Amino acid sequence: MKQHRINTLTRGLRLAFTVGAMAATAVPCAIAQEGADSTEIIEVRGIRASQKANINTKRFSDAVVDAITAEDIGKFPDKNVAESLSRIPGVTIDRDFGEGQGVTIRGVQPDQNLTLVNGQAVGTAQWFVLSDATRNFNFEILASEMVGGLEVYKSSQADLDEGALGGTVILRTRKPLDLDANTAQMSVEAQYNDISTETDPSLSGLYSWKNDDGTFGILVSGSYQQRTVHRETNEDFGWFGPSIPRIDPLIEAPQGTSSKGAIPWGMGSALFKQDRKRQGIDVTAQWLPTDDLDISVHYLSSTMEADNVNSNLIGIPFRGIAYMGEDTNSGTVSNGVVESLAVTGLAQRPGWARHMAYDNIFRDGSEMSTELLDVEGTYTLASGQLHFQLGTTTGEGTNRDFFTEFWVTPDDERANFDFYNPGGANPYIDFTTASPWLANPGDEMWLGGIFDQVNSTKDEENYLQLDYSHFVEWGAITEIKTGLKVRDRSFGQHRYRTDLANLAPTGEGSLGPASDFWSGAMVNVDHSQTNGVAASYFMPDKTAMYNALYAVAECNDSNSDGLCRNSDVYLKDASFDIEEDITALYVMAKFATDGLRGNIGLRYVETDSTSKGFDLNSGEAVAYDGDYNEWLPSANIAYDLSEDVVLRFAASRVITRPAPFQLAPAVNLTPETSSGTAGNPGLNPLTANQFEAGVEWYYDSASLVSFTLFKKDISDFIFTKTVAKEINGQQINQLSTPENGGTTAIEGFEFQLQHAFENGFGGYFNYTYTDVADAEIDEAAAVYDDAGNIVGATLSTRTVSFPNTSKNSFNIGVYYEVDEYSARLNYNYRSEYFIAQTEIGPRYRDEQAQLDAQVSWQYSENLTFKAEALNLTDEIWENYYVRESDGLRLGGTQSANGRRLFVGASMSF
Repeated sequence: MKQHRINTLTRGLRLAFTVGAMAATAVPCAIAQEGADSTEIIEVRGIRASQKANINTKRFSDAVVDAITAEDIGKFPDKNVAESLSRIPGVTIDRDFGEGQGVTIRGVQPDQNLTLVNGQAVGTAQWFVLSDATRNFNFEILASEMVGGLEVYKSSQADLDEGALGGTVILRTRKPLDLDANTAQMSVEAQYNDISTETDPSLSGLYSWKNDDGTFGILVSGSYQQRTVHRETNEDFGWFGPSIPRIDPLIEAPQGTSSKGAIPWGMGSALFKQDRKRQGIDVTAQWLPTDDLDISVHYLSSTMEADNVNSNLIGIPFRGIAYMGEDTNSGTVSNGVVESLAVTGLAQRPGWARHMAYDNIFRDGSEMSTELLDVEGTYTLASGQLHFQLGTTTGEGTNRDFFTEFWVTPDDERANFDFYNPGGANPYIDFTTASPWLANPGDEMWLGGIFDQVNSTKDEENYLQLDYSHFVEWGAITEIKTGLKVRDRSFGQHRYRTDLANLAPTGEGSLGPASDFWSGAMVNVDHSQTNGVAASYFMPDKTAMYNALYAVAECNDSNSDGLCRNSDVYLKDASFDIEEDITALYVMAKFATDGLRGNIGLRYVETDSTSKGFDLNSGEAVAYDGDYNEWLPSANIAYDLSEDVVLRFAASRVITRPAPFQLAPAVNLTPETSSGTAGNPGLNPLTANQFEAGVEWYYDSASLVSFTLFKKDISDFIFTKTVAKEINGQQINQLSTPENGGTTAIEGFEFQLQHAFENGFGGYFNYTYTDVADAEIDEAAAVYDDAGNIVGATLSTRTVSFPNTSKNSFNIGVYYEVDEYSARLNYNYRSEYFIAQTEIGPRYRDEQAQLDAQVSWQYSENLTFKAEALNLTDEIWENYYVRESDGLRLGGTQSANGRRLFVGASMSF
């Protein structure tokens, strides 16, 4: 693998010098591709002109494409590129932390789509320790000011990188020779969040220079942004019972089934606070040594510092249900679901049945970064055009995790909470009965869980690409394009932890009572957007807990039976490396005649992969090979039915590789909540045969009506299954594991209408319907006796759904624009979608909607003032379960991120 990487770059450097030598001796020649004159030249200024450019790109593309163009230098439509993508038909996004992160296209989840910068992959990473390594580009890391435009390819063609099941997003950065000399732009902005009540700054700038001859130029842009994230969550930790046996993670023997009703293992009142700092720089140098050779060097670097702390006060009703009916543990059950339960400490509780916990996770020093260096050249010959790109990209993430956990003793009568679940679908915890000591803690809680952990991830790719376009006049065929691309990509995760051996959760064997660690500050969670109850509880002193951890003596032969510290232990079960060598060849013919145009091609790709990790039981190193190849044909046809009407048809075969962590022989565990994720080195890649057919009516330069049908026949789709499993001696009740789910089909349609009036008003509406057929898979089901012991197994058939697919999504927007003023309002919506299969039933994300607004005032030719509001309706996201036995909805996690307001100014010169 390493030698292949060296060879890739060596061949690439030789190619660059060869092309340069060709340029020095070449006879100047200017050849334009046939059909290029049909593309309109548009000076992009303002919303209406941007819409014209978007329509222009769509209209004259051979493939099924949607586009977004910046209104002007440094004026991308949204604060986050993912937010802009959500305006496109068939595109929905995730906003778990209030900002667009991943992009779902036509019902296909983010890590099964591609995002490329100038046609090439970008190494990416995650700042959050609970985020598994994926191929999904994290849009949080890229400032929108660095992007000049983008296209979303919904149909495939042979000269595009393979790997996208839903679609390919190509982000375009600017080049200096396309701009006037000494172009400059600067923006300053303030952002306010109504939950955090903090105001944060951001600024960006761009400068582009070129010489008088227009043969050499340099463009530099940079951005800096701070953001205070404040998220309140009413959180569940998985549902169990009444018919599902469960082993509690603190019990060595099975508990058996609960006959009293379904209930969450735990419910928490959580506050997540984060201080983000994102800085980025983008540099492009462009050189035209001759009229026929265009060479550019592009460097991009972006880093996001992501210090954060998560505080979560947790009640564990699952450990109180066994005492329902006793005087101090009264409760009610309806339809087999616990609707209320009062839980308190009882003398008869066994020592393992601790029913309240308080977690604080400090993640100072967490960050993620991406870096890209790309050399690109285009050389025009008498009969064709040679294009090359070579480069390297790296994404790195550092996730720090100082975890602390306080526990109550199970017989402490002061440790009380009330669990409520009205109607069986709105669970929450009320800690009011415990509020006196939560505001002034003594020995009601003990510091009985602690570790200091660092997790590092790295995603690296080196690539070399050669494309040659041969211009011909073979009847309708105008161009034969061939190409070669070689890539070597590696993903790695390595985790180290310092923790304590033989630490007792409560009493003398712990690190001490809460009173020893109280900072004097409080955590206040309002829960005004969720169905939780407002809570206030003590904030422990991070430094005091850190010092207590490292004051414990290192473990050695003489003290290994008592409390001692294990430092910087390499966690084999969470560490892995994935290496891939990918080679692709393609040939594609372009054709145009009598209103008919398009392309037809064939791409061949070989993938050699190795997944390295450790056996979860023995700890021995293991490696799994996964070699496969695919022939990927594609065809895109556009027919001009009239001057303004275009008919389209596209067909292709596509492949999507599993995400890196999905292939890893590793687990990411959170034992304190009895949850985690696991990889599956035996996964197969997804393949699909897909088809599109549509009609587009361009009745004005800024107006459009279109309708597109699409279908994808998918094999080996990947879904998430959540099961209970013992991992390395730890019982994990919610272990999420990826599995291949057989075959399914996605089919649906997209409709969009865009219209610009002559009076400055305009609007757009698009709607996407996506229908996914459920798949049936055979699996073994355990048979339990009354004590919860496994006594056998039966084969059963389970119906599983394709993840992340909303059946209905739409966008509606209106705008008004005159010379000095512009305003727009946008509302987008997506219906519920399947997340994962759990033992009690499928888990879903509820419907989501967001209303955004923007106004601007062009004070002068060089100065514009702007205000923007995101999530005006103060929407939350919510996960819930559907019980398999009767279809009853069981409520779960709710999170609120609040509204975001921006005011600022931009200056251009």
